[in-house]
Amino acid sequence: MKHTLENNTLTLFLEGELNSYNSEDVEKEIEEIISGIELQHVVIDMEQLNYISSAGLRIIARLKQQCDDIALKRVPEGVFEILEMVGFQNLMTIEKL
Repeated sequence: MKHTLENNTLTLFLEGELNSYNSEDVEKEIEEIISGIELQHVVIDMEQLNYISSAGLRIIARLKQQCDDIALKRVPEGVFEILEMVGFQNLMTIEKL
């Protein structure tokens, strides 16, 4: 997974699908990335994300527990509808693509 760390902001770039088949691997990769980092602000860039399942939503919710300041950026319409349906707009900043 591509990511950047600049000025205490970690940006994660999600691609393809985030579902029950790959969520465990994605979560492990995120844990490796954030290991040893004091998270102040996390941005998740979803421009290349085509689909997110409940397993993917759980990853974001767990990350939210570790860092209160999370923003989802460049979210495609289909993914945005899922995030909105489960109420994530009440928990974090979400910007559509």
